[in-house]
Amino acid sequence: MEKEKLVFFVDFDGTITKRDVCEAIVTELASEGWIEINDQWENKQLSTLECARETFKLFKRKDSLAFKEIADMIEIDDEFLVFVDYCKNQGYPIYILSDGYDYYIDYILKREGLSLPYYANKLIFSSEIEIQVPYQSDHCDLCGVCKTELMLELKKTFQKSIYIGDGSSDFCPAEKADYVFAKKKLYDYCVSLGRQVDKFESFHDILERLYYWEKEITK
Repeated sequence: MEKEKLVFFVDFDGTITKRDVCEAIVTELASEGWIEINDQWENKQLSTLECARETFKLFKRKDSLAFKEIADMIEIDDEFLVFVDYCKNQGYPIYILSDGYDYYIDYILKREGLSLPYYANKLIFSSEIEIQVPYQSDHCDLCGVCKTELMLELKKTFQKSIYIGDGSSDFCPAEKADYVFAKKKLYDYCVSLGRQVDKFESFHDILERLYYWEKEITK
């Protein structure tokens, strides 16, 4: 069996990290009312941009240090560094696609000694927290970052795109990916579509599957 070229597209919050960073920040900094706003976003009544703007109005602190302090408490998946090393050795590109925010993604990656390309919404700290969405789709404004368009663009000549995620912002790209590793809401969504999906709890599970594929190739 010929070895396939793989390219990995990985969600950040709750996938690379053990806890959703954005959720942790909102839970810690926002006053009452954010749950209702988040429910509207989950039900696609608000876009990511609209949800963020309304939620940031409820923040008790609006400085970058507050975000950093919370990010400091967030751990990444125990096996993610092993996964990155594996992909590097195999020549498999990894792209992080997040509907979260560049500030804490950049901070956590640097903290862990990682240099990976990522696409996320942009935070601007001033008297108020502002958000920019440079990767929003021209055809749909629900997500700040259109993971599907990015995935299809970045896939290029690679034969198989593999998506790894956990939440509702991962639904669309999971439909277009060649293969999906999923947990939580994304796994349930893929099952509801009847599409092939591998359930995972940590990157250890993903690595086990990749090692199995390697063995099959060498048979």
